[in-house]
Amino acid sequence: MGNYSGLSVFIRLMRYVFRKWYLLVSSIVFIVLMSFSSSIIPVFIREAIDKGILAGSWSTIVYYSFLTLLVTIISGVSSFIARYLTTKISQEIVYRIRLEAFDSIQRQSLDFFDKVFTGQLISRITSDAERISGFLSWRFRMLIYSTLMIGFSLYYMLSMNMLLSIISLIAMIFIVIFSTRYAMMIKPMYDKIRQQLGVLASIATNDLAGIKTIKSLVLERHEYNRFLDENNRFLDLNIKATRIRALYGNLGVLVIGLTMATILYLGGYAIANGLLTIGGLTAFMSYMLMLMWPLNALGYAVGDIQRTIAAAQRLFEIIDTKPGVYEKPDAKTLDDLRGEIIFRNVSFSYDGNRKVLDGIDLHVRPGEKIVIVGPPGSGKSTLLKLLARLYEFNEGEILIDGVDVRDLKLDFLRKNIVYVSQEPFIFNRSIKENIALGNPDVSFEEIVNAAKIARIHDFIIQLPKGYDTIVGERGVDLSGGQRQRIALARALVSNPKIILLDDPVSNLDAETEKKLVSDLKEILRDKTALIVTQRLSLISLADRIVVMDRGRIVEEGTHEELLAKRGLYYELYRSMIGEKKRE
Repeated sequence: MGNYSGLSVFIRLMRYVFRKWYLLVSSIVFIVLMSFSSSIIPVFIREAIDKGILAGSWSTIVYYSFLTLLVTIISGVSSFIARYLTTKISQEIVYRIRLEAFDSIQRQSLDFFDKVFTGQLISRITSDAERISGFLSWRFRMLIYSTLMIGFSLYYMLSMNMLLSIISLIAMIFIVIFSTRYAMMIKPMYDKIRQQLGVLASIATNDLAGIKTIKSLVLERHEYNRFLDENNRFLDLNIKATRIRALYGNLGVLVIGLTMATILYLGGYAIANGLLTIGGLTAFMSYMLMLMWPLNALGYAVGDIQRTIAAAQRLFEIIDTKPGVYEKPDAKTLDDLRGEIIFRNVSFSYDGNRKVLDGIDLHVRPGEKIVIVGPPGSGKSTLLKLLARLYEFNEGEILIDGVDVRDLKLDFLRKNIVYVSQEPFIFNRSIKENIALGNPDVSFEEIVNAAKIARIHDFIIQLPKGYDTIVGERGVDLSGGQRQRIALARALVSNPKIILLDDPVSNLDAETEKKLVSDLKEILRDKTALIVTQRLSLISLADRIVVMDRGRIVEEGTHEELLAKRGLYYELYRSMIGEKKRE
C-alpha cells in the first residue's frame, strides 16, 4: 500500500467527478439558482414592508408577495433538480470506484489476503464507498450551496448597513468554526460507538452460539464480566458524545441569539436615527435566521472533507495494489497440453525471510500420479499452490510441457490445472451453479456427467429440487464427503489435464474416505495428479511417492522402494499405520 497525500487523493477523487462534467456543470447551475432565489427573499420582505405595508400600497404588497412565491417555487424546483443531479453523480462515481476496488481484490494473489483482513476489505468497498457517496451527494452540494448562500446574503446585507453586516459576519465565522469543530469531534466518536456496538454484538453472538460450552466450563460469571466491561465502554462513549452534543450543539444557538439581540438593539437605534428602515431590520433578522442552517451545513461539510479523503484513500490503496501474481502482456496458451510438470530449483518464502520451499527439483511425467507426504509444515501444500500460481515463487522455474507457468495465460493455466483444497468452499447457491463455477458456459449435460464421474449424481437427484437445490452458506447442508465430490465435479467440468488435491480425505470418516479413494482411481485415470496427504489410504493411488521435509524433497520412489530405505517415509508410514489402528 503506497503513500498518499490528502491533496493528491482529493484531486484524484475530483477526476472521477469531472468525468461527469456535464452533470456537474448542470448541478452547479441549479445550485446557484437555488441559493440566489433563496437569498433574495428577505429583500422582497424589506420592500414589501417599506414600500407596501408602511406606505399603505396594497398593489406593492401583492407584487412582492407574488415575487416571493415565484422565487420560492424556483428555489424548490432548483433544489430538487440539483439534488437529483448530485446524487446521480455520486452514485455513478461510487459505482465505478467500488467496481474498480472489487476488480482489484479479485485479481490479487493469495499473499494479499494473508496481509489484509477480509472484514477490512468488506468495510472499504461498503462503508468507505458509502461515505464518499454521502459526501458527493449531500455534503458537496451543501458546501457549494452554503458558500453561495452566505455570499449572496452578505452582499445584500452590506448594501443595507455596514456595521450590522460586520457584526453578522463575525457571528457567521464563529458558527462555522463551532460547527466544524463539532463535526470533527462527534464523527470519530460515532465511529467508536458503532465499533463498540459491534464488539457487544460479537460477544453476545459468540456466547449464545457457544452457550453449551460456557455452561459446561462454568464460564457464566466470566462472560458476564467481559460483557460488563465492554458495555461500560459503550456507556462511556455515549456519555462523551452526549457531552459534545450538549456543548457544541447549543453554541451556535447562543451565538445567533446574542447576534440577533445586538442587531435588534443597534438596528432599532439606526431606525430611530433614519439610518435603517423597519423593512431593512426585518430583512437583517431574516438573513440571520435563514443562514443558521447553511452555516452549520458548511461547518459539517468542511469537517467531513478529511474523513471522505481518508475513505477515498483506503479505496485507492486497494485499486492501486499490484497483484503478486500477474499475467505477462505476451502470455500464451498451449494447443495440446500433455500434463508434464517440472520443478527446477524452486524456492519460496511467504514472509521474505524463512524459506518454505528450498531448491525443489521434481519431474512429473504426463498422466503420472504423485502422492506427496511429509511432516506438517514441510511445504507440501505450498508446492501445489505455486503450480496453480496462487502464489509467485521467488527462485527457479516451474514448467508445464516445457513452458514456464509465468509465460502462460492465467485463465488457461487455472482451467487446465485445477486445485482442490482440503476444505473446498461451497457457495450459497444451487448445486448446479456450484459445479458450473469451473466453467460458466458448461451445459447441463456436462454438469451431470461431471457429477456422475465424481460419484455425486445419485445423491443430487434424490434431493427435492435436484441440481437446483440450494446447499446453504459454505455448504453446511452437505457432509464433508459430499462437499469434496461437488468440488471434484466442479474441477472436472473444465476437463483439466492436471488435478491438484490437497489432503482430500482429511475431514472424512473412514467409510466415506474408502469410497472416495476408490472413486478417485477412475476420476484421475487420464489426468496428471499431485496429491498431498497424511492418510494411508491415498498411497494406493500413487505411481510415485515424494517425501518432503523442511521445504526439501528428501526421498522419492514407489511405496516398496521407500519402505526398503527405512528413512523418513518409513517412519511416516509407521505413524500412519498407528493412526489407522487407533481409528
